[in-house]
Amino acid sequence: MLRPGAAPLLCLLLLSLPEPPAAESPLQLPAPQNLIIYSYNYQNLLRWAPVKVDNGSVLYTVEYSTVTCDCWEEINCTNITKTECNFTHPDIKSFWTITLRVRAELGQVKSDWVETHKFVADQNTTIGPPVIVNVDSTPHSLFLNVLPIVKEDTLQYLVRYWEKSTNERHETEWTKNTRIGLLNLKQLTVYCFQIRAKLQVLNHNIGPLSKTDCHKTAASDATRAGFVVVIFVAATVTVVILAIVCFLFIQKFHQVVKYWFQPPFKIPSHIEEYLNDPEMPVLEEFQNNCAEEDPWDSLSVVSNAEGSQALVRDTLNTNVHSDSRSIESEKT
Repeated sequence: MLRPGAAPLLCLLLLSLPEPPAAESPLQLPAPQNLIIYSYNYQNLLRWAPVKVDNGSVLYTVEYSTVTCDCWEEINCTNITKTECNFTHPDIKSFWTITLRVRAELGQVKSDWVETHKFVADQNTTIGPPVIVNVDSTPHSLFLNVLPIVKEDTLQYLVRYWEKSTNERHETEWTKNTRIGLLNLKQLTVYCFQIRAKLQVLNHNIGPLSKTDCHKTAASDATRAGFVVVIFVAATVTVVILAIVCFLFIQKFHQVVKYWFQPPFKIPSHIEEYLNDPEMPVLEEFQNNCAEEDPWDSLSVVSNAEGSQALVRDTLNTNVHSDSRSIESEKT
């Protein structure tokens, strides 16, 4: 039984005791950080820094919302392990104003949602430099054929060009044509140029300039004809000069040229031996060999009797005369 006055003291003691600790809430993952949107030629990509944990693999989910709808919808980035999401999708129009958000998950543990800034593809995408397929050259113009990098009807193009030997820049008007002409140029002159693109609906979204490319204008028909005449005259003059030089060379070095093209006569060895030793019976043997050779030729003539007899008499006389000369030469 409590003493009188003890009850108030007991109440004060109970009130002064600390409150029991509340039950601990489940652990929560840190939210993804450093959300950045990259957009190049309407290819849209969201990236963020990875959430680091000791154990397990963190999954990420990305959702988007528009200003016209106060709701969040999933895209093709649900429970992914990569720290990036390509949200280029035909259902997300380029003129929509959207907001993205990302959340990290590890089993049943989830992080808070982190939202991006508002994004409009038509305003925020970077329009890259167009691709020049080829360049057609004429004497006073260059025609650039451009390959559209996005939908052909959404872009306009501008070309900055200059003569390579000077620094004076010129620019064409903005045009949606994919064949752009640089007119009033000098023939046979090298021109350099750069090209850029912009969206037709938004004048402030202008892409960067392309790398510098250079091409030479062609020659006119008159210039080509002049080149042909100059080449012909130069070739003719060259041939004449070479002919004169060759003629003078031959006149001055006639003996040398003659020696090159007509070597000196060389006496046969057996004759050279005889000349060195005249007592050798080479000449006599040569004459005997010539005498021993049969100098006769056979001849058949078909004629009348009188003609035949006369021909036979002439032939016999000729043979007798030849024999007598042969005998006299042998005696000699």
